[in-house]
Amino acid sequence: MPKTVEPLADYRPRVTVDDVRRFSALAVIRDVEAFADELQAFVHERLEAVETVAQTLARKTATLRADSRWVPGDTDIQRGRALLLEAFEQSHNLPLPEFARLANKSRQQIYKDIDARRLLALNVGPRGQRLPDWQLDPVKQQLTQAVLEGAADVDNWTLYRALSEPIEGLGGRSPVDAVTAASVGEVTKAVLNVLSIH
Repeated sequence: MPKTVEPLADYRPRVTVDDVRRFSALAVIRDVEAFADELQAFVHERLEAVETVAQTLARKTATLRADSRWVPGDTDIQRGRALLLEAFEQSHNLPLPEFARLANKSRQQIYKDIDARRLLALNVGPRGQRLPDWQLDPVKQQLTQAVLEGAADVDNWTLYRALSEPIEGLGGRSPVDAVTAASVGEVTKAVLNVLSIH
């Protein structure tokens, strides 16, 4: 007998001969005491089979729980790191000294612009910083700066992806490819919308 039903058996009233007489108008009962015993056994079997709501929920919940918590394996971490390095080393992401030379600015000025969130810089540990070359274009740099200001709490890698990956609302083009001098505000709104910043 299940443990949750067992306590009920102690308090469950016995089926008596008087209880059986309630059925006499509906059925012919030849041996009232035998019928009472049989009815008692029937009720007992049915109560054993009943699953309480708590038992049902516990059983269903158990199927949703994993035996152990998921932790990314080394291969997941390594794959993510490899993708990050691949993006970092793309040819349009320039090392800081080269970006400074092409922008005709000193390294110190580039560092100041990065700290003031006027330029987007990517960082992967000790490999230094790289800056997307689209920021050498004044219109694209204006877009990048507007996104940096509008998404102050968002990390640079997320902003980089939001600016460089296609957006459906821009006809499947990336924001840096779609922006024009007349559409900086509109494209900025589209990027911030992708970042769920309204």
